[in-house]
Amino acid sequence: MKWYFLFIAAFCALFIVASSNANAVDARKVQLYATDGYYTLADGKQVYIWGYSLENKPGTAVFPGPKIETEEGDIVEVTVTNIGPQKNGADFQVRPLRVKVLDDQSADDRILSVGQSDTRLITASQAGSYYYYSYDANQYGIQMGLNGPFVVKAKSSAKQAWTGGPNYDKEYVFHINEVDPEWHQTAEVGNLYDYGKFHPRYWTINGKSFPDLESDPSTMIHGKVGEKIMVRLINPGRDEHPMHLHGHHFQVIAENGVPLPIPVDKDTVNLDPGETKDILVTFDQSGHFPFHSHKIVDNTNNGVYPGGLHTMTHIEQAGNTGEATITLKVGETHAIVNGEHVMLDVAPFQLKGDTYVPFQFIADEFGGTLQTNAKDRNYIYKTENSEFQLWLIQKLGIMNGQQIQLQSPILQVKGKVMVPLSVISTYLCSTVDMDHSSDAITIQYQTGQECHTPDRDRTAPVVRAAPAGGTYSSTQNVTLTIQDDDPNAVIYYTLGGSAPTKSSARYTSPIPISQNTILKFIGIDTSGNASDVQTESYIIESASEVLVEVMNDRFSSAQIKVKKGTKVTWVLKSTMMHTVTSYEGIFDGVVTPNGNTRFSYTFNETGTFNYFCMVHPFMTGTVIVE
Repeated sequence: MKWYFLFIAAFCALFIVASSNANAVDARKVQLYATDGYYTLADGKQVYIWGYSLENKPGTAVFPGPKIETEEGDIVEVTVTNIGPQKNGADFQVRPLRVKVLDDQSADDRILSVGQSDTRLITASQAGSYYYYSYDANQYGIQMGLNGPFVVKAKSSAKQAWTGGPNYDKEYVFHINEVDPEWHQTAEVGNLYDYGKFHPRYWTINGKSFPDLESDPSTMIHGKVGEKIMVRLINPGRDEHPMHLHGHHFQVIAENGVPLPIPVDKDTVNLDPGETKDILVTFDQSGHFPFHSHKIVDNTNNGVYPGGLHTMTHIEQAGNTGEATITLKVGETHAIVNGEHVMLDVAPFQLKGDTYVPFQFIADEFGGTLQTNAKDRNYIYKTENSEFQLWLIQKLGIMNGQQIQLQSPILQVKGKVMVPLSVISTYLCSTVDMDHSSDAITIQYQTGQECHTPDRDRTAPVVRAAPAGGTYSSTQNVTLTIQDDDPNAVIYYTLGGSAPTKSSARYTSPIPISQNTILKFIGIDTSGNASDVQTESYIIESASEVLVEVMNDRFSSAQIKVKKGTKVTWVLKSTMMHTVTSYEGIFDGVVTPNGNTRFSYTFNETGTFNYFCMVHPFMTGTVIVE
């Protein structure tokens, strides 16, 4: 009987171990590296950040952290490794990871030392929207960037808010952050920030602010009439944000990952600090509608309006894959679209052999969006996969990154932009007929069809730096150059060692480098071709100094050996005038009792340099630079 119970106990132990190992095997593994880096704000300014990276390399933190996505019922094994900051002197601290609601009750708030890892098993018990973060009582880590979205999908990745919950056609994740530049600057130099002075000046969704939000497919909502769009709103910060959608009501269906028993109809939903909310929008009309915070300050970039938490929704007519016909007439504000009467803001008119029609009207009917950049006087027409950029009164255009020449430019009349029929027929995939006897215009088009694209430029730019990386004794003004057939190709660069992107600083003038720096830069043309990332490392060392005495009849050291970057100074120890003159004409100095008694030259190139005194040619010397 005794052996029987021992056998049963052993069997149970083995079963428990086997089950535990099975769970470990089944867990989805995520590895995050905690480090620092620099983040470029909407106005081009950079701030120092802490954050997570998928790359085991100091200085590569991203803002916010990478999205972690799993399915309901999964176990996620998240390992955070502190690989330390790249910035010397920064106050960098990272703690074990927590996930809001799913796993945020842990009392473990120890600081991970450099090289130390911490692993957590997160059970995705309920589909919903969450966020992960490094916990500290004052939200230091969250403000500096140690946070990111944690999304739990329905089983089998079904397009449901949760398993058996409401269906949707598309989903968007809006992870909102506030940025207080002074807080980040204080951490960069290793000081402690006074939380009572918290004053954010930038607000971001998925790391971007207006106007960049409208050019990012992850934050520019796009759909069709009849579609249901789910937006996951995540706010790990310290302030509330009332998010408002124009043109539609929506349903709040979940809060903090918990489904609401009865959805709440809203057009503005308040997102409190540390809160997540899932909203479901059913598009019932086409058009372009703002989606933004109702707090004015949230819609600024360092006090400049518009900016911050402002993006757009673009809704097309349902079933826009069939043929459609527009009939217009020169001088009349009345049009017919597929048999339905429509009024125009401005009547079509003729000018210099071309006929102009309202561009916004064409964009709406063709299923595209028309965005305005008042500062540069340009307009961008977009469909889901195409982009057409035009400038007022200019015959230059850019179609999907390729420069094109127009027959006639776009114009502005009564505040409305007008597009010539030659552009519509050539580039917007339509057939245009003009009856000159009656001035009637017929436009036939395929809704949702992509625009004509010229032959694409596929040649990547070539970028170089001068001077090249190396060891120097003084500040170097580094010039970046780019070679490409596209005159609008641009160089982007970073100084912190992180990989440059189109969000990095844009090169416009020589870069002064006065300390040890890793410069990375990339060239990108308007066709999207990118050069390889180039890296140049600069070491700035104060030049050491070697003294040579100039005697009456000789130099005290006829031959000296120095390292590259060394400053050699000749000091007069004579009652006569002498020169220090290179045979090759590289340097030529005078030392005299009645004037300068010292002459210096810094040797930044390796080689052998012979010199003599022009007054006393028998006085010679040599400097060997290694």
